[in-house]
Amino acid sequence: MIRKDFIEAEIQKLAQVIAKIIGLKNQGNLDEALQVSQQTLAENFGFDQEFLEKSSVEEFETELRGKNHSAEKLNMLAQLLFESAHPFQDTEECVALAHKVALILNLLETEHHQQSFENLSRREMIDNFLNNEQYE
Repeated sequence: MIRKDFIEAEIQKLAQVIAKIIGLKNQGNLDEALQVSQQTLAENFGFDQEFLEKSSVEEFETELRGKNHSAEKLNMLAQLLFESAHPFQDTEECVALAHKVALILNLLETEHHQQSFENLSRREMIDNFLNNEQYE
């Protein structure tokens, strides 16, 4: 029971951070939003920005599976990475992040049997971006 309470508190904290990042982006503070995102990724998931941008999808998947996160925490990671990459730009780093978000969404669907309209929308935006179509 203590572990479940801890996980729920951690998820709530991450949801608040994601809301803060979205708020900063909506206010036009993209640099601050990116800084909060990078700090959260490092502190809560153990991923630094360089690894996320430079590693292959396979390397990322191996590292991710080794961390054995719950489905809820994976969902938070997908949201955080998505917000780090969106609005999408045609750069290697953004493409790398988009592929990693797609991987997490796939893991949530296939292994944890979780889907949401929000994640389906994210997947569609990522697919359109990766296929060089208009995504908004």
